[in-house]
Amino acid sequence: MDVKAVAIGTSAIVGVAAISGGGIYYSPYLTLNNMKNATENQNVDALSKEINFPELRVSIKESVKVQVLKHIAGSDDGSISPKMTPEIVEKMVSPMVDKLITPEGLDQLIHDKVPGAKIDLANLDRDIAKSDIKMGYESIDRFVVHITDKHDRSKDVSLILKRNGLAWKLAGIDISNLVES
Repeated sequence: MDVKAVAIGTSAIVGVAAISGGGIYYSPYLTLNNMKNATENQNVDALSKEINFPELRVSIKESVKVQVLKHIAGSDDGSISPKMTPEIVEKMVSPMVDKLITPEGLDQLIHDKVPGAKIDLANLDRDIAKSDIKMGYESIDRFVVHITDKHDRSKDVSLILKRNGLAWKLAGIDISNLVES
């Protein structure tokens, strides 16, 4: 066999492997970019393709329950009933999250049809610029984006992407470290 042909073949294989590896490594970043573009364009169908709804619902329920229970534990003014148990909080939170975290619920949020839950898409880039964002792999199947407000460090949210085959989907939002100001 010709040495030149072997060198060209080897170079081609190494090039294809490098491109494939790079594509796999950067795929969660591509998912985040797709989500940002879909949100800015109010494209619910495109956004829905980037979300694992069952896992996201479970994640949000847990984060909201933690926040409600933190609030109950820290309430000194007696305005919250002492009968408020984790089970009761679960019964209150679950139906709301189940209704909201669906493609239809996203459509309502994005198009400002849910009173009191306005998503300010017009200023998305400004809000991103006001935050410290750190992102990276926590494991081979888990990619996390930590978002912290630059001015109020207690405002901390994490977006959790999980691998779905070779693609990535939003599977969780963690607000458990969010501290009320």
